[in-house]
Amino acid sequence: MHFFQNYGMEPGILFHQLHLMGESFPSHYHRAYELLLVQQGTLLLTVDGVEEELLAGDGAFIFGNQIHSFHAQPETHLEVLIIAPELIPDFHQLYQEKLPITNRLPQAAAALSIQEHMTVFQIKACVYNCCARLLNDTEFRELRNSKSSELLLQMLRWIMSHYQKTVTLDQLASQLNYDYKYLSKLFIRGTGMGFNEYVNHLRIIKARELLQNTELSIQEIAHLCGYEAVRTFNRNYKKITQRAPSEERRAH
Repeated sequence: MHFFQNYGMEPGILFHQLHLMGESFPSHYHRAYELLLVQQGTLLLTVDGVEEELLAGDGAFIFGNQIHSFHAQPETHLEVLIIAPELIPDFHQLYQEKLPITNRLPQAAAALSIQEHMTVFQIKACVYNCCARLLNDTEFRELRNSKSSELLLQMLRWIMSHYQKTVTLDQLASQLNYDYKYLSKLFIRGTGMGFNEYVNHLRIIKARELLQNTELSIQEIAHLCGYEAVRTFNRNYKKITQRAPSEERRAH
């Protein structure tokens, strides 16, 4: 699992490359474009509430601020490229107020691959190739966000700003001045998860990054990710990742 939410927002960083094996991610959004290439296995992709199955060799091109999630089988090898709009300014200028009817790119992964240590020119060539495929394969519609989709975006933004603290749906309902039950139903419909389950997934995703890339203690990481009790952190970590934080640390 990876922490995608802020990608495409860091100044001076034009792209991120990721190679994932059997990893999934709950509903999220960011201002960047996202290219997915399924090199092996299958991927269930949901974009703005629409599900599509990607087979080996397929790809998908997701626009900025589209709420999306994906679920991979254990054997699924997925290449991910997250692209800041500044990397493809011509395309972004023309299509920033539009959305594709479908994000799926049939057989894109069969023709393209995201290799390690690609230059910015190679990345741009790859992305513009996908832009051309998208223009050939699908039609576009004008961007018109509904009131419910805008509200879901507000909820996700609030969670991202507060997940390191104690957060509840009651707090969020009060902040947004909406009925608790209405927000609960909207959140489940939009993300496929309950509020608490979603917050726990985001916390564990961030914790995994910190375990893999820092020397912080498990207790420090638990507190940074919003857990007051290390025991609760350990239990949730194992439930979501199938191994204990100490095993994750030893593996890296």
